[in-house]
Amino acid sequence: MTDFQTENNNEKQIIYNMKMNWRKIQVTTGIFLFSITSVFANNEKGIEYFRAELFEAAKIYLKDKVEQSQGTELAEAYYFIGESYAALNQLDSAAYFFQKSNQTDPEYPYSYIGQGRLALKNNDVNSANDFFKKAVGFAKKDPAIYVAVAEVFTDFNQYDKAEEFLDKARGVKKNYSGIYVAEGNMLMSQGKTGDASARFENAILFDPNNKIAYLKHARVYKTINPDLTLDILNRLLAIDPDYIPAYAELGDVYYRKNNYTKAIEAYNRFIGIPGVPVQQLVNYASLLYFTKEYAKSLDEINQVLERDPKNFVMLRLQFYNNFELSNFALGLDQAKKFIQTGPQGDLIAQDFIYYGRLLNQSGDTKTAIDAFNKALSIDPAKGDIFKDLALAYEKEEDYSNAVIFYRKFINTDTNATLGDVFNFGRMAYNAGNQEIVTQGRAVEEIAADSLTRRNYFLLADSIFAQIVERSPDVYTGYFWRARANASLDPETTLGLAKPFYEQAVAKLEAMPEGASRNKNLIEGYRYLGYYYYLQKDFPTSKDFFQKILALDPNDEIALQVLKAIK
Repeated sequence: MTDFQTENNNEKQIIYNMKMNWRKIQVTTGIFLFSITSVFANNEKGIEYFRAELFEAAKIYLKDKVEQSQGTELAEAYYFIGESYAALNQLDSAAYFFQKSNQTDPEYPYSYIGQGRLALKNNDVNSANDFFKKAVGFAKKDPAIYVAVAEVFTDFNQYDKAEEFLDKARGVKKNYSGIYVAEGNMLMSQGKTGDASARFENAILFDPNNKIAYLKHARVYKTINPDLTLDILNRLLAIDPDYIPAYAELGDVYYRKNNYTKAIEAYNRFIGIPGVPVQQLVNYASLLYFTKEYAKSLDEINQVLERDPKNFVMLRLQFYNNFELSNFALGLDQAKKFIQTGPQGDLIAQDFIYYGRLLNQSGDTKTAIDAFNKALSIDPAKGDIFKDLALAYEKEEDYSNAVIFYRKFINTDTNATLGDVFNFGRMAYNAGNQEIVTQGRAVEEIAADSLTRRNYFLLADSIFAQIVERSPDVYTGYFWRARANASLDPETTLGLAKPFYEQAVAKLEAMPEGASRNKNLIEGYRYLGYYYYLQKDFPTSKDFFQKILALDPNDEIALQVLKAIK
């Protein structure tokens, strides 16, 4: 061994001995506070995670720190890793790390408390009491050691024993903040929220910087008074703006209040730590979906499904997101599996809406209609089902049903756009233009269908009139009113479409050149030219057909009419 190595090892031993002596001073002077926090910087954040019941995060964090620790600091890390495993009900691993803690420092009292916990779990009361007695023997003047034992008894619902050890802690230091945190926990486990709240307030009174007391106090009101919870959490963050567990609670509260922006802001401070609880990841992925960040939502969903492959909510949002991202084939496979294998009583209307949309994209319109109708049977008031059904019926060229459901959509959805209104009018127009089957039918039936057909055109005209009213400077409403009225006057004897084509043509002529604009202009010129031709106003008729040839010199109808006029 080199002189440098010898010197380095001696220095490490000196540091280790100093730490051991400092621990002994702490125990004998009654300020051994490991049950609340840690004097070792390496472990502090991990213990905060544990105290906040972020057990997976605590375990991961502390495991990452063990190579940087030795002596009592290492024993402490092993102990809290063991406690984290115990909380996760992984008892073999818990036993292993409690033993490692004890082997690292046989005078570290908390390792005995951990072993006592496992003895109680095995109904070995005598061994548990022996372990607790040993733990107390190392720190009789430390209230925290009694509190730690009391917390174990609380976890096993042995409240009398827990009270006994809390009384012993009071005998050492009655205003010790940790006593009141432990009492609050015990009362919460018995459903006595009001009394628990008072204990957490006492803990804060005796130690205004006790972060876990603030956190537990905030949780009391999480579902019954979320605004008070927010107030307590903000007071906590004023003490420590980097206290990660507070952001988890903030995110949960804002999520329940449907304040998605603030919920995401809070979760963003928390979600990056390893070992985040699955429920918070589920909430975060859901928030990203609700705020239309579909790709990010899918990334989070995949992380959850790695840890919990059967997570029902994530399997649901998986195919929702894939639809929104246009991953239609993948989304359809996921949706089919979800619908077929999921508990039927837990399926909601939105599941069948997305399933229907994916089927629609695949071209299976008939099955899509079945899915939408299933959604409608689950939630008859869900307006977006009406729109989906209408569009599916339209694809099937079943315009009468398309009109029925689009009317329901327009009447129930307050967010329907002008484009939606236009689509409604177009469907009514198409329903009127649908061919009437005459073969093998009675004259009365055919007449009834003709009347229905006329009613569709009247409906279309009234809808397009709304477009004109709401958007008078655009040609679209006038143009489609013209078409509807032309269908109401198929022989053009009344000229019902004339004023509307004239208005549409005026708007179109003011627009820049383009294929669509020219096509619509030709339609307008043709109607007006034909109308004047029937009125025997040949000069005016000729002008309109010449305008057609200016746009399309090869238009056969225009050439024929001009030849006839000549």
